[in-house]
Amino acid sequence: MKIAGIVVAVLIGSLAFGYHFISRPRPVLESRVNPDGVNNLHLIESDAATGFAIYRLGDPGPADVRGLCALGVREIAVLSGSALDYEVAHRDECPELEVVYNVEDDLTPLTGEWLGSFDTWVERARRDGRKIAFRCSCGCHRTGRLAAYYQMKYLGLDPNTAWDLALSRGWIMEAVDYFSGLQEQIIALHEYIHAQPCSQGEYCVEQGAAAQGLCEAPLEGCGWPSELVERGT
Repeated sequence: MKIAGIVVAVLIGSLAFGYHFISRPRPVLESRVNPDGVNNLHLIESDAATGFAIYRLGDPGPADVRGLCALGVREIAVLSGSALDYEVAHRDECPELEVVYNVEDDLTPLTGEWLGSFDTWVERARRDGRKIAFRCSCGCHRTGRLAAYYQMKYLGLDPNTAWDLALSRGWIMEAVDYFSGLQEQIIALHEYIHAQPCSQGEYCVEQGAAAQGLCEAPLEGCGWPSELVERGT
């Protein structure tokens, strides 16, 4: 019985280990886009005329923060609430990098109120030619869902293409999707963007969520800063 348990554990471990490498992000980045090999960095969109750029990534170590600084990224939203352990801990590598959101979000469906604050941040950056980024831990699931939303709203991607891109950047995306309905959430986000009735049941964007309170210190975990909550400039 004990030997059988060990064999089963070894088989499960081997499968998990193999799947981890099979589903790792493909090495498609060019050095000119990711000069310092920043953790799972992906340039989502850029505009040479204005200077705007938006990136996604995973937990940044000291070299990663330095790489973001070299790319000109000056604002970052942290979806894992871990900015104190990374961006703040490595502030010497990029003193100009500002954390504008720092909450440990989960994979429950996003709300219309939250997406409105994200859009205000993005649209301000697009208007002012700022370089911004967002991340979670591995830069896969929470980050992948938000990247899909951005790509569908601002780049016109369809849900299938947005999901394929999420898979290309995310570790064990399909395994996590089984529990959190990420594909269904992406479809629901697409329907939300286009003001269509939601067909995804529990995975729909919640539109009647309570308004977020004013936030003066995102590093304390209170969410988007006040000027975004108030839809200011």
